[in-house]
Amino acid sequence: MSNPKFVYTAEFIASIDRVLSRERLSRYLTATKDDIGGALELYEHNIAISEALFGFLHGLEVAVRNSIHYTLRRDLGTPIWYEGGVVLPWSTTGEPLSLTPVMTDMVKKAKEKLQPTASPGKMIAELTFGFWSNTITRRFHATLWVPSLHKAFPHAKVSRKIIHLRLETVRHLRNRIAHHEPIFTSRNEVYTGFPSMPYIALPKLLECAEWVSTEAALWLKEQSRYQQAVDLLLEVSKKGITL
Repeated sequence: MSNPKFVYTAEFIASIDRVLSRERLSRYLTATKDDIGGALELYEHNIAISEALFGFLHGLEVAVRNSIHYTLRRDLGTPIWYEGGVVLPWSTTGEPLSLTPVMTDMVKKAKEKLQPTASPGKMIAELTFGFWSNTITRRFHATLWVPSLHKAFPHAKVSRKIIHLRLETVRHLRNRIAHHEPIFTSRNEVYTGFPSMPYIALPKLLECAEWVSTEAALWLKEQSRYQQAVDLLLEVSKKGITL
């Protein structure tokens, strides 16, 4: 049985400024012409869409980082390649893998959170998504992407630049959800807060998983609440509001 709809009592409405704040509801109040009940319903929609997407994004992030790690661990011949310094097997001059200062700092912070004896698998899980998207940047195009890393995305028919842009978009969207920021819009896309791609349609998120593994993408789609997020976005797009 579904839960009965919550009743917006006078007491609850009176507490809005204290427990939610009108500033937090401002975009919804604007969309509903100051209808507090309608604004609260839109706020609830944002929560529902965020909840529905978070599990899918969790699976997507795990798939991306594990595929990158699997590929580089195999091709560089060491499970701790993320520490840098390993000689690139395809280099004719013995060039070592040189991480950026930002990535080195990410590795350092991840190590500080773990026991000294932590396995590479624990490190992989502790490194932030930003570390993984950094491996796809132009800096590593010749040293990692061309000779090896493209194999982490075997079904991608787009450039490294597009993959990096999409992963950065996913990272910004995930962070917005984690920080309880609004993501849903009335345009059948979610808002990412990423200047280079401020809006993204949900099939574009699914496509990221397909780049890694079509089978894993299907699994994520069916076993997460991805379709619920699609349905919720479509429902909002039909409300006749502008967000």
